[in-house]
Amino acid sequence: MTDSSNDTAVREISDLYGRRYRVGETDRALLGRSRTWMLLLPWAAMLAISLFQYGFGAALPTLVEANGWSLWQAFGVLGLWVVCQAASSPLGGWLYQRLRVRLAVPMLVGAACCLTALVTLAHSGDLGTVLLGYSVLGGIGAGLVYMTCIATVTEWFPERVASRVALVSAAFGYGAIPFVVVAGYLLEPANRTAVLDGTAVIVFTVVALCGLLMRKPPRNWWPTQIDPQRWAVDRRLNRSIPHNRPAARPYPPLAALRSGMLPMMFVVVVLTAAMALFDIAYLAGTAYAQGLPALTLVAAMGALAVSNGIGRAVTSTLADRIGRRGTLGLSLLVGGVAQFGLLAAATNDNHPAAVVGFAALAGAGTGAGYSLLVSLVRDWFGDDATVPNYGIVYTGKAVGALIGIVLAGLVVTTPDSVVPFVVAGCLGLLGAALTRWMRQPGLAVVRLPSALGADRF
Repeated sequence: MTDSSNDTAVREISDLYGRRYRVGETDRALLGRSRTWMLLLPWAAMLAISLFQYGFGAALPTLVEANGWSLWQAFGVLGLWVVCQAASSPLGGWLYQRLRVRLAVPMLVGAACCLTALVTLAHSGDLGTVLLGYSVLGGIGAGLVYMTCIATVTEWFPERVASRVALVSAAFGYGAIPFVVVAGYLLEPANRTAVLDGTAVIVFTVVALCGLLMRKPPRNWWPTQIDPQRWAVDRRLNRSIPHNRPAARPYPPLAALRSGMLPMMFVVVVLTAAMALFDIAYLAGTAYAQGLPALTLVAAMGALAVSNGIGRAVTSTLADRIGRRGTLGLSLLVGGVAQFGLLAAATNDNHPAAVVGFAALAGAGTGAGYSLLVSLVRDWFGDDATVPNYGIVYTGKAVGALIGIVLAGLVVTTPDSVVPFVVAGCLGLLGAALTRWMRQPGLAVVRLPSALGADRF
């Protein structure tokens, strides 16, 4: 058939796994520019919203002092934000699937909610107002932006989902570094309004502009420069073969839930998020309760955020060589061990070098799981259901956040407490063990065409 909009011959073909591809349209014909724009724009939007999680941790000592909150109240603001951010991800996926081409609606709504969140934090110290404005609206806004960006990259780069999703989701970690530095060194009760108002304008502008320019491709679109039928079986084109087999058949959400593997992925996210939020809240709370120097707080929170991003990029490459499931287990093991390292640092009077080093190790271990799971969901449950299935899996972050923040609160409010660190570490080890029980559902034996040669698979 022919697409009348650009007079390009468009065909739909299938590979030997039964996956369908829409070929014949270039990215420039669809966008008027390279699809690289659909990587850079989501990346920039992720950078903009990254401060809500790590940045809040760095700003926590100042906010507690300025608003007269207790540490538990401040942790509650962060915890509710994470719950709303994770819980709104299925909504973001649902909106994405129902939009035709333009993605302005979820991105502009997200930008407006993020603006409201930061303005609320700048002008109000009332806990109820901040919980509604920052935690609920800000969390929903960030969740819409996060899921829209992940879905956009997934569909524009179907042949490089792991590496491109890792690149964009990594920005959700290291993008917070500028605000972490500002919050650690410059933010004070006296200038809180000016700093947060200025930040709100920047975040809104970046997210809104990205949303106005972002587009989604046609369903099952595939880049013209790669033969999808050969890509499905030729390891010279697709280096993840044979460690990451495609789905045996499509698994929509209900079928994925019945397989038992989607619930296991949900639990893995719960465990990962519990460790990640424990680390953020522990560092922020300790900085306030025990008076950590600003340099130590900024260095530790910065190391946590940077390694979170770098870990996603490194593991995406490693996953092509040893498989995504195995890499996921390894990252959880590293994250779990890092919690015991933080315990050692805490018992050594929070030695700065030890705190920063183990914070970096923790960030690398906990951050990798999110980007790996996007590719794992796609591989195990099929391309068509990647967005809704990952939306379900990602909501596990809401449960894990509550666990992690409660553990951190127990450490900060109970001096010399050891049990929360041990629990957090064991959660990582449990997650690593759980991945050993995960199996790709309905795995079928596929007979390769003899012309391709067995050595290529």
